[in-house]
Amino acid sequence: MSAQRLQAARQKVLVVDDDHASRELLAVHLERMGFEVCTAPDGRAGLQALGESHFDLILTDYRMPAMTGLEMAACIRRSDTTTPIILITGDSYTLDPEVIARAGITRVLPKPLKINNLLNMYSLNAVHDNRQ
Repeated sequence: MSAQRLQAARQKVLVVDDDHASRELLAVHLERMGFEVCTAPDGRAGLQALGESHFDLILTDYRMPAMTGLEMAACIRRSDTTTPIILITGDSYTLDPEVIARAGITRVLPKPLKINNLLNMYSLNAVHDNRQ
């Protein structure tokens, strides 16, 4: 995702996390930076949101009830092979890289999430600076 593409239109981000505080905090940070954000409390709700709208980026927690972030990503990849999916987890060092790749995860970020790591990943800082 290039900075030019991000500037061309307001990007939509889906944040999926069963922890209400983490989900809302991340959503607030992204909204302040000019992104349109939709949130979901679990993988099933995330899939439902994807059925109703297109997203430019998906951020998901790993451990959630009913459906993990890996399971949700695998479901998404059956029909969408291009949208970046970022897995956010406190278990980043214990996950099998092959399992992550099979699920279609684009990148894994450790918890606690440092918002600058996410922003730098897609050169979002430059976009944010231009919007101020």
